[in-house]
Amino acid sequence: MSSTYTYAQTFTRVDAARLAGRTATDLHQSWLFYGSPTAQRVEEYRQELELLLTDGYVSQYQFGFKKSGKVVWSLRYSVGANGSLTGGAGGVPRGEDVTGATWFTFLTYSARWHDLTATARKTVQDELPFKRGFGSLPSDTHGAWVVDRNYASGGVGLEREVFRSAA
Repeated sequence: MSSTYTYAQTFTRVDAARLAGRTATDLHQSWLFYGSPTAQRVEEYRQELELLLTDGYVSQYQFGFKKSGKVVWSLRYSVGANGSLTGGAGGVPRGEDVTGATWFTFLTYSARWHDLTATARKTVQDELPFKRGFGSLPSDTHGAWVVDRNYASGGVGLEREVFRSAA
């Protein structure tokens, strides 16, 4: 006699909120250590990420400080279909010299986002707490990225990497 079962996991808005909350914790820690972003912006970034994660529209999300076109420090989150929680939020680099540096965030949309019609993209963008412009990431050729945490909820994982300048 044998038995079989099926296990299905659905990614929901609650799962997206859980993952976005992990990122918001890191954003808040950045504010505590470096004064950016503001508490209001942290909440706006959290809302944006939650909404976009819910429907699978994010491929990568990155924030940190840049100076003269180069990353001073940064955290980068890559969205995957699997992963596990192996540590809590936190771990924003401390003691980095951000004198003269500016805060940045960068969001890379997923293939699913690009598959939407222009009208559908506009509908989603109208729900976001702010409008993003177009840009490019600062250079990261002068240091290294290290995977330091993984977060997962509802079968979707976020892999977090931290960048530290070698200079």
